[in-house]
Amino acid sequence: MEMRQTDLVDFFGQAFRYASIVQEERNRFVRQEGKTAAVLLAVVRREGQWQILLTRRADTLRHHTGQIAFAGGRSDEGDKDFIVTALRETEEETGIAPHFWQVFPLLPPYYTPSGYEVHPVLALCLENPPTCANSGEVAEIFYLPLDFALDMGNYGSRSFIHEGNMIATPVLPYLHYDIWGLTALILYGLAERYRYYCAGQKGVE
Repeated sequence: MEMRQTDLVDFFGQAFRYASIVQEERNRFVRQEGKTAAVLLAVVRREGQWQILLTRRADTLRHHTGQIAFAGGRSDEGDKDFIVTALRETEEETGIAPHFWQVFPLLPPYYTPSGYEVHPVLALCLENPPTCANSGEVAEIFYLPLDFALDMGNYGSRSFIHEGNMIATPVLPYLHYDIWGLTALILYGLAERYRYYCAGQKGVE
């Protein structure tokens, strides 16, 4: 059964309170503070269901070409907080203005081997806002059903070596898309948090 709007808003409002074991384990091995960035984990109402907005990075970019990503990017000096960063970058990449989004408390940061501290911002839009992809950064905008992303049984695992340590990280195959790296890690963390959230809700019934 699809999540009701009130339940989704409640979960997003509380998600930061719940742990992601995979995130904590990954951050222990990959913790290179320095550059900061923020991404928008953006959920829209589209085709009668909740769907997550994702992008496929342009093949012309210098780094992470063709990879599946959330809209977002590096913090600018003028950004007053990470929410501003995520909303600004989302507008630059997808054309969706900040006023479309209801935002929620930040999730704990993720650290990347390239030295970024990445802050996920949960966001919700009760409609399907029009998009205009920035062709210099985004090759494609597509949507992933939220229910699919929250089902931990849909994830696989892939390993990589970082500074001599073998680290297993989630992957999420969807249609012809190979969702891996930080994007899959954040999505899996959301699924973990949702599992704990649901367990907590049953505990108070």
